[in-house]
Amino acid sequence: MTYQTGETPRPPSAPDDPRPAASESRSGNTATWVIAGLVAVVAIIAVAFMVASSNRADGVTQDDLDRVAEQSRMQGVVEGAQSTYNAATTEARIAADRAAADARAAAQDTRDAAERARMESQQALDRAAEPPPPSEPAPPQQ
Repeated sequence: MTYQTGETPRPPSAPDDPRPAASESRSGNTATWVIAGLVAVVAIIAVAFMVASSNRADGVTQDDLDRVAEQSRMQGVVEGAQSTYNAATTEARIAADRAAADARAAAQDTRDAAERARMESQQALDRAAEPPPPSEPAPPQQ
């Protein structure tokens, strides 16, 4: 690359450097700072407004506290009723299981007793159907 007199040498990689001159860069930079400052001021005003409006809201009154306490009591009553219901349901299931087991045992006892009675009656029928054993002659009487 050759340079003419009075020309400033540029690096070979940037013959058409699109970067603005120093004076143009400073004016764009100033505008950015002004916009950023305006955004910051608006944000500060918004935060101040939100804090001020939250302080203007009515505080918690005794009526509010009473309502919360009543709601808590009602919730406790409902939870207690639910707990009682769950316990009663569990006890009913246990009682039903015990009753079913007792009924099964009684049915088995009845079946066993019926089977014993059938066997005894069969044995009685068998004995009745057997011919009597031959009797021995009676000894002569003197």
